[in-house]
Amino acid sequence: MAISLNEGLELPSGFFPGLQSQWTKVVSANPRAIAAIVAALIVGTLTAFTPRLFNDGDTWMHIAAGQRMLELGAVLHTDPFSYTFASQPWQTHEWLSEVVMALAFRTGGWVGVSLLFGLAAGAGAGLLTRHAGRWITGLPLTCIVLLGLMCQAPGLLARPHVLAMPLLELWTAELVISRSEGRAPSLARLAPLMVVWANLHGSFLFGLGLLGAFGLEAAWRARKSSLSVLRPWFVLCPVVLAATVVSPHGVENLLFPFHLMKMTTLANVNEWAPIAVSTNPAFEAGLFFSAFILIWKRVRIEMAPLLVLLLLVYLALQHERHLQLLGVVGPLLVACPLGEMFAVTGAERNGSGRGGAGWPVAAGVALAILMVATRLILPFSPADSVMSPGLALAHVPSALRSRPMFNDYAYGGFLIFNGVKPYTDSRAEVYGDPFRTAYLRMITGDQNAFDREIAGRRIAWTMLTPTSPLVAILDASPDWRRLYADKYAVVHARREGPISPPASLPGARG
Repeated sequence: MAISLNEGLELPSGFFPGLQSQWTKVVSANPRAIAAIVAALIVGTLTAFTPRLFNDGDTWMHIAAGQRMLELGAVLHTDPFSYTFASQPWQTHEWLSEVVMALAFRTGGWVGVSLLFGLAAGAGAGLLTRHAGRWITGLPLTCIVLLGLMCQAPGLLARPHVLAMPLLELWTAELVISRSEGRAPSLARLAPLMVVWANLHGSFLFGLGLLGAFGLEAAWRARKSSLSVLRPWFVLCPVVLAATVVSPHGVENLLFPFHLMKMTTLANVNEWAPIAVSTNPAFEAGLFFSAFILIWKRVRIEMAPLLVLLLLVYLALQHERHLQLLGVVGPLLVACPLGEMFAVTGAERNGSGRGGAGWPVAAGVALAILMVATRLILPFSPADSVMSPGLALAHVPSALRSRPMFNDYAYGGFLIFNGVKPYTDSRAEVYGDPFRTAYLRMITGDQNAFDREIAGRRIAWTMLTPTSPLVAILDASPDWRRLYADKYAVVHARREGPISPPASLPGARG
């Protein structure tokens, strides 16, 4: 198999000469279209068929929230799920994603959700490949797209941020392309994108920051020339900012990400914790490989893109969730400088110009239909896991399910989806720092605080991870009995009668 800057992917020599000749003509005429379609199909198919897509308890909560909003015909403003914060304010800042997820589930069950996220991930990969292909092709294009996808891979979960990734790509591509063409970004493209994005996921705030960075660079460039070139920016920036509040939550939609980032307990959530480089060898290898190539080949990246790229690397190291931003935005920032380094011509990028993209698009559509049909034929539902302990919940009597309970954080979304009101779940904005701090003390073994909470809320049963320190405390207490245990969850129920003080255990704090 050969890879060429001019022709992209070639068939093995001697393999049906006539077919190879036709393939070469098609690829030569449509290299960007072919590359984008291949990337979209591969990533979309892998995403739609991987069980790992459902390795997050938030998926269940988002679908349940979307279902509730579809039933009510209105966006939720208070918490309908937990018993600890029932009817307290809740800003459903991802309401549009949740409604779309619920519609996919209502239409096709878990297969429908798989296809929805396969479509989103595939669209993001295809768009990234097509837009980066404006400047590079062949092996360099393959490398930077693969590096970007490696950064995105850990975050490919059935959650709203994946639905927002194609919008992030389109937003960044418009900024980078307009910069390379020496013009202001298109208001007609960015404003509608922002309206949708701001209701899908909070990452729209990064989009605003990116727009600001490119706007400041344009202002710096115009300082010694006519300021008239900045006129489009004076219209663009206020309109885009106004687009963020076109939401059921109004101005609060813009302010919400700032409120969330001020929470001190976010660091206890895996995705907000610093990335463990040792457990992410792909990211580590990609980072060093990219730095080596950029330094060795002396790739010249201008100030604004370089600062954004460095900021993205910093954010990814500080918070694991920002790897996805780096994976989408990073390749677009370096594509143009790489194109200059390899001296890729317009003819190489865009082909000879003979023939349209009709045949590749038709073939891509046919393959996509085949993939969807295969996914629909094969039944699927999330298996028992640490995020969805179905067998454990099945062993809880229905009468007990309606009583107050105490759960591990990871199970909250699954309990909500199954009609159980949890003690807590992943919605940090609902519970706030004081409640979450107290919960973290209990879940890590503060026996006195746990006992007070059991008595104060009259907790009747618990669902905890097998490694939780509270499991040993409950096992040793005469007031509790195990109902069920497996490798994903342990369920305890409180015995009827007077409560005895729990036995003191080594390691229990209080």
